[in-house]
Amino acid sequence: LFHYFVIACRGKDAFIMHSKNTWLGFVNLLKEQNLMPAIAFTFSRSSAETLARNLSSVDLTSKSEKQQITKFFSTITGRLRKCDRKLASVKFLHDLTRRGLAVHHSGMLPILKETVEILFRAGLVKILFATETVSTGVNTPARCVVFTSIEKFDGHIKRSLDPSEFTQMAGRAGRRGIDAKGLVIILVSTIGKSLKSSITGLPTESLLRNMILGRQTKLISRFRVTYSMILNLHRSSSLTPQDIMKRSFMEAASHRWETKQRQHLSVLNKKLNETTKIISHNNNTDNNISNIIIQTSTITISKSIEGTSDSFKSLIDSLDVQVKCPHNGVECCDSIGQYYQLCYKYRQLTNSIISTLDVKYAQRLQQIFCPGRLILLQLMVNQSVWLVPAVIINYHWKTKNNNAGNQIMLNVILWELPVNLPNSLTLIKKQEDGESSSELALVVSGSDTVTSEQMNNNKNTNYYEYDEIEEEILRNSINEGRTTTIPVPPHLMPVFVPFSLCDGYSRLTRQSVPLSDSLVRICDQIVTFQDMRYNLVDDDNSKLPLSTSEILLQSIKQLINIRRKDDTKLLSVDVNDHQLDQHLQVINLALFNCVNSIVPQESALTSEVYYTTLRNTPKQMDFKMDLNLVMDDEDICLFDEYSTLNDQLTTPLANGTITAFSSTNLLKCPNLLQHLKLVHQTIRRKFAIKSIENNLANYQLQLSNEYTGRFFACELTSKEVLLTQLLLDGFIDDLLAPDIAAVLSAFSNELRAQDLTPEKTTSYYLEQLIVSINRTASTNTTTNYTSNFNLHKDLECIPRHLLLVFKNVLTRAYELETLQRRHNLTDPYLESRLDLRIVPVVYKWANGYSFSATISKCDIPEGSLIKSLLQLDELIRHISGACRQFGNHILSLKIDEARDLIHRDIVCSPSLYVLQDIKLAKDD
Repeated sequence: LFHYFVIACRGKDAFIMHSKNTWLGFVNLLKEQNLMPAIAFTFSRSSAETLARNLSSVDLTSKSEKQQITKFFSTITGRLRKCDRKLASVKFLHDLTRRGLAVHHSGMLPILKETVEILFRAGLVKILFATETVSTGVNTPARCVVFTSIEKFDGHIKRSLDPSEFTQMAGRAGRRGIDAKGLVIILVSTIGKSLKSSITGLPTESLLRNMILGRQTKLISRFRVTYSMILNLHRSSSLTPQDIMKRSFMEAASHRWETKQRQHLSVLNKKLNETTKIISHNNNTDNNISNIIIQTSTITISKSIEGTSDSFKSLIDSLDVQVKCPHNGVECCDSIGQYYQLCYKYRQLTNSIISTLDVKYAQRLQQIFCPGRLILLQLMVNQSVWLVPAVIINYHWKTKNNNAGNQIMLNVILWELPVNLPNSLTLIKKQEDGESSSELALVVSGSDTVTSEQMNNNKNTNYYEYDEIEEEILRNSINEGRTTTIPVPPHLMPVFVPFSLCDGYSRLTRQSVPLSDSLVRICDQIVTFQDMRYNLVDDDNSKLPLSTSEILLQSIKQLINIRRKDDTKLLSVDVNDHQLDQHLQVINLALFNCVNSIVPQESALTSEVYYTTLRNTPKQMDFKMDLNLVMDDEDICLFDEYSTLNDQLTTPLANGTITAFSSTNLLKCPNLLQHLKLVHQTIRRKFAIKSIENNLANYQLQLSNEYTGRFFACELTSKEVLLTQLLLDGFIDDLLAPDIAAVLSAFSNELRAQDLTPEKTTSYYLEQLIVSINRTASTNTTTNYTSNFNLHKDLECIPRHLLLVFKNVLTRAYELETLQRRHNLTDPYLESRLDLRIVPVVYKWANGYSFSATISKCDIPEGSLIKSLLQLDELIRHISGACRQFGNHILSLKIDEARDLIHRDIVCSPSLYVLQDIKLAKDD
């Protein structure tokens, strides 16, 4: 049962609470109310000692209690070396305990902390000034608990105590079987103004209610895969890191996902087996067709593919299956894979040229993508690729979704395609050797071209008896980069033609398209306008001169706004509107003339969809000639290769046969476009299968087969990766035992995250050491330390003969840190973070100095130093065992010698709780 009191020192500054007179009065209050023993919680080591020093005139013990304390203290200090008994901390604590006071924090020597705990439980210490360390793991009940503040700094911000922290400390009030109730006192004079009421000057009611009665902190999973966890699991073969992660409660939902992924994998494998067959390496396929294509396709195919994932590109470069023809073709199966590679390469070469122009010739982009430039784009309409003419308004750069650089976006004016095109069937005539043929071709969904006879035959097959839309959704859900668009050559794309100029005008719209995904051809034609620069009256009746791109943008915006009101209504005609209307009419006419040069002349203006050749399309822009570029050899090869491949892939289509290289027949396929689509689907299926398998793979990390350093790493408990690499480098092989202890101490002392300032990073230390080594080489000096150099204080006392060793250590640490940052580890500095403050201290200790001499002129607390030395002792023991397993017994003996130098005197002093001869004498 707890009673909570709030004691305020009104009119007093926060610092008065720490003054001598204030605490003298407060101690008298505790004594009068019989509230001792009491624990006064503070949240810093220095404040705990300061409060105790301010009570130098307070004496709370009787003569007999003083004798007990002195005798017990003499027994404890008798276990220390004579020089260590004169430590300032030992004398200070002895004086405090004789008067019934004590301090307790993590910076104290372990033996002194245990002494305070024993005396407090015995009732000989009346007031204990302590940090949170005494509230966890130590049985120290008291009659009264005092909070000198209810704010703490948690390493990031200063905040109020949460309910669990307050309960943990306040729970010390009230001794079981002795006190009927415990008392908790909060001193508010040191509380920040943000937590106080502006009226009363006391903590707000909501703050106290939440701190005392609020909900306890919820458990949050902090599971993190570390090098230590993985290596510990490799010590036993029963569990793998994946097994541990699967048993984490965070992975419960992933089992359902795994089942679904395996179902997808089964379906994809079945479809892949139905549509492909393994290529036999002993089967010498007829002819020079494959040879010709292979020679062409292997020129720079891997070099030209940009913006595509390496795994997807590798599937294209090494197509190890033969894709069956969907219409039972035979001859085409041998060469369709290589032809697909050429088509894919053609698309990627286009991207490479644009990328080259952007990087090396950026000043010419305005000339290439000038307003009015006619271009051909490929756009997706309901999963079908269409060849669409467009006129450029302007261009701009946009950041990609994955922040992987910028990409060029084109603002263009084009025709809006009907949404029902994939369901339309249009009959057109095909040309055969210049003569009319009676055979008709069906344009299905703008991408599937089959003859009527073949369409009837397909009714007997089961090839399309699955839901392609569902499979497409699955493939799109897998991150495969820009791989969804089929690399169809321009002459195989269907073209939409409006029924009339008015129909085309009503379909004009503006669209922003990514250049790398959409561009097919940059034509040498530029749409010209008369009187392009004029003044447009705005809402403020002020005249603003507009550029060509601004005029086109205003024109198309006005058309779109009018169309939203009435789809059949054109622009109204007044002076300015008439000028805007004229510009769009010029663009519409240019687009119409472009498609009329593409489609067969005898079929013009009779249908919407045409499937034809590009033999009469507008001439492509010659970058080298038109721009007068001065290019290096690499760029010349790139442009020449693009030009050659463009000529090969835009050869006319006749009788469904692609002919190239003059009279050589490369492919004979009943339905080339459908076959190409199936090849693309096959590669995407293989990529999806590989991605799913990688996600489901339960990797067994056999370190014994991959890394020579398994024996080292599995024996270490901290900085495993860095230490293993350094040990394999032999960085301590030639060092003496004291030097080994000093160097390894940098790995044992844990540097807190808040201590990682810009002056304590690995790169900064490394830079400083390089400067120091260079100065040392050019300076004739006999001093053993580098204090003459203007170094960081953590480096200036490092023994000079160890500077080169630490340079190598920091170089490896920086390499590991860089690697971890590259792979986006949560804390890339964790495994490479070194604390060099302790190195000169450990060097002294290893050379036989007493603890008092070692700790002098050192800003590391005594308790923290002992903890670091104990951690170093454990690290050295593990490294010695690893060296023995690795067979390096000489180094193991040297490391054991270093351990003997560390493990002595106060460091190896046993705990008072396990000693039988240490007992607190009772007063007779």
